[in-house]
Amino acid sequence: YSNIATVGNTAYYSGASDWATQELDKAAEYGLIIPSIKDKMREPITREEFAELVVLLYGKTTGKTVEPQSPNPFTDTNNPEVLKAYKLGIVDGVGNKKFAPKALTNREQVATMLSRAVRVMVPDADFSTEGAPTFSDEKYISDWALEHVKFMSKLGIING
Repeated sequence: YSNIATVGNTAYYSGASDWATQELDKAAEYGLIIPSIKDKMREPITREEFAELVVLLYGKTTGKTVEPQSPNPFTDTNNPEVLKAYKLGIVDGVGNKKFAPKALTNREQVATMLSRAVRVMVPDADFSTEGAPTFSDEKYISDWALEHVKFMSKLGIING
């Protein structure tokens, strides 16, 4: 007998907000909770962690594996998952041969990485942004990210 009740797949993650548990349960079901974020659901995700997650998504979705980029284009990371994401064209560096693995992501970086991943996973999909919602802060979204933000928003994957 226990007086503790568990809802969802919290063995795969902990610390999540109630509003997020349904989606996290689905992610856990698909094996998309990476160890580095397992117990940090209320914390921001780093560029390195998100790259690891997107490579996992790529592998689970396509059934394919990819070798890390060689030679390593970055001087600040040797993480093979980051190098795989780079080889797939999902991530870029921040300049000066740096990836900034511990830097936190923001909406435009997440949208761009996800959009690029979708383009690699489903290259024949319709990537138009026609009908995508607009954002009140759209003028602050970087030019390199705007198409990706709109595309991910159109799909309902991100919102304002």
